[in-house]
Amino acid sequence: MTHSAAPVGGPRIARAVAALGLTFALAALGIAQPPERGKNGEPDAPPPPPAATPTGPTLNLGECIAVGLERNPTIKAAIHSLNAAQAGRQALGNMPRYAEFLKKELPIRRQQADRGLVIAEADVRKARQDITYDVTRLYYTYVYASQQEKTAGDVIEQMEVFYKVAEEIWKTGIRDPKIKVDQFTLYNLRNRITDVKMLQVKAEVGRKQALDALKEAMGVDETFQFAPRDTELPLMAGTVAKEDVIQRALAGRPEIAQAAAGVDAFRLEVCAQAKARGLQVPTLAAGSDLHARQVPLAVRTDTEYRPGAIAPEMPMGMVGRTEDRVARAWELSHRQGAVYEKAVNLIRLEAAYAFQTWEATTRRRDEARRRFEDARKMVVESRAVAATRQDPELLFNNEALAGKAQAEYVESVLEHLKALAALERVTAGGVVPAFPGR
Repeated sequence: MTHSAAPVGGPRIARAVAALGLTFALAALGIAQPPERGKNGEPDAPPPPPAATPTGPTLNLGECIAVGLERNPTIKAAIHSLNAAQAGRQALGNMPRYAEFLKKELPIRRQQADRGLVIAEADVRKARQDITYDVTRLYYTYVYASQQEKTAGDVIEQMEVFYKVAEEIWKTGIRDPKIKVDQFTLYNLRNRITDVKMLQVKAEVGRKQALDALKEAMGVDETFQFAPRDTELPLMAGTVAKEDVIQRALAGRPEIAQAAAGVDAFRLEVCAQAKARGLQVPTLAAGSDLHARQVPLAVRTDTEYRPGAIAPEMPMGMVGRTEDRVARAWELSHRQGAVYEKAVNLIRLEAAYAFQTWEATTRRRDEARRRFEDARKMVVESRAVAATRQDPELLFNNEALAGKAQAEYVESVLEHLKALAALERVTAGGVVPAFPGR
C-alpha cells in the first residue's frame, strides 16, 4: 500500500485510523532495509536513493580522472618545467667544444642537468598521482553527499506523512487511551523533522562544494556541466600488508627519486668547484631555483603533530680559493644527504599511517554495518510493540536510531574509499584499488 504526502482531510484520517489502527501512520516511517552480504562475506553497497536528473552528461570515475590528467594546470605546469629542463640540458650540449677550455666544469654541469631532468620527470609523475587522488576523493565525496541528501529527502517526506496523520488524530479529537498522541508528540515529531531538514541542507551544500572542487581538480570551469555517474558508494574488498605498502612507497615515490637525484647533483658540485677557476664561481643553484618547491613544514601543537621535510640549501655562487669553495660544497653535499634521509623517513611514516588508516576504516565500516543490522532488527521488533501499544514515539525514536546508524554506515564506506585512494597515492600506484569505472 502506498501513501501520498499530500494533505488529507480529517474524516479521511479518522476512517483510516479506525480501519487500520495506527499502523497506517507507522508504515510511512519505513527506511531502507540493510544491504545483504555478498558472496565473499562483504556487505553489498548501501542502498542507493532515487537518482536525480543531472545537468549535462554523466561521467564515471575513470572519465573524470582522464579529464583531470589532461586539463589540470598543475600537470601542465610540471610538463612545461620538464620541457624547460630539457631545453637547458640541450643548451649545455650544444655549446662549442672550446667552451670546455674556458669552463672546465662544463662536463659536470651537463651531468647535473641530467639529474635535473630526473627531478623534473618525477615532478610530472607526482602531479599525475596527486590529481588522480584528488579526483577520486572528490568524486566519491560528491556521491556520498548526493546519496545522503536524497535519503534525507525521502525520510522527510515519510515523516511529514506521519506528522499529518498524528496531527489530524489530535485535531479531530480522537481520544483513545490506546493511541498515545498528544501535543507533545507533535512537538517531538516536528523537532525531529527539523533535525533531518538541517542535515539535508548540510548534505546539499556538501554536494555542491564537492562538485565545484571536483571541477577544479579536473581543470574545467563552471560552464563544464556534468555529474558523477555513480549513485551509490561501492564496497571494496581486498587485503594488503603493511610492509608491502611501505616497500612499494619507498620504491615508487617520485619524492625519493628527486631526493636521490639531488644528492648526486650536490656531490657533483664538489667536483665542479674543484675544476672551476676564479674567485667567484656560480653553483648549480644559478641554473635552477632550488627553493621554488614548497617543503612541508612541521606542525607541533597540543592536538596535532606532523613532521616536516628539510629544504635543500645551496647559494647561487661561491667565492674564495678553490680549496675553500670545495670545502663549502662538500659540507652542503653532506647536508643534502640528510635531506634524502629525512625524505625516506617521511615517506616510510606516511605509508605506515596510510595503512593504519585503511585498516581502521575497514574495521569501522564492518562495525557500522553490524550496528545498522542490529538497528534494523530493533525497528522490526519495535513496530510490533508499537502497533500493540499504539505508541508512535516508541517506533519513531527507534526509526531515528536506525536512520542514524544507516547514515554512519554510509559515512564509514566513504572513509574507507578515501583511505584506499590514499594507499594508491602514497605507494605511487603500487597499490591500485579496483574502483568501478577506472
